[in-house]
Amino acid sequence: MTDKTIHEAVRDGIRILALRAHSRAELVSKLKKKGFDEETVEAAMSKFESMGLIDDPGFAAGYLESMSRRRPEGRFKARMRLLRKGVPEGLADEVLNNYDATSLCEAAAEKKMRSLSGTPEIVRKKLETFLRNRGFDWSAIRQALSKLDLPDLRNDEDDGDGWRE
Repeated sequence: MTDKTIHEAVRDGIRILALRAHSRAELVSKLKKKGFDEETVEAAMSKFESMGLIDDPGFAAGYLESMSRRRPEGRFKARMRLLRKGVPEGLADEVLNNYDATSLCEAAAEKKMRSLSGTPEIVRKKLETFLRNRGFDWSAIRQALSKLDLPDLRNDEDDGDGWRE
């Protein structure tokens, strides 16, 4: 490992970060893919951290906020997306403490409702499926659909998971 190699890793890392924020794990992975060895990557990461360019808590919160605006999804799916981005489990759980899946579910339902047509029963079924595929839990879905004043299609034999038999 030479200073030149570290300088190249830092240069490449800054180019990567110029495009968008990355988690520490993402940036480490990308630098390794560029052929830098472990020691060089760690030296570059130390420089990034000292310059404030790597901030996993800030990255996780910003990423979650951005995703919530563009494509709202349930807590479980949001958690999995954060983990895939290299956010540590504890941090992902911490960031999700303030995650309002119910409000996001309502917003997603209202937006989707504008593009649906058919009888109220068909619209409700389509919305249920759409929201379930987005990873929202049944209680959030039920609350969102009740605000839209759609008929409740659940029967008395529902097992509590939101799906009819």
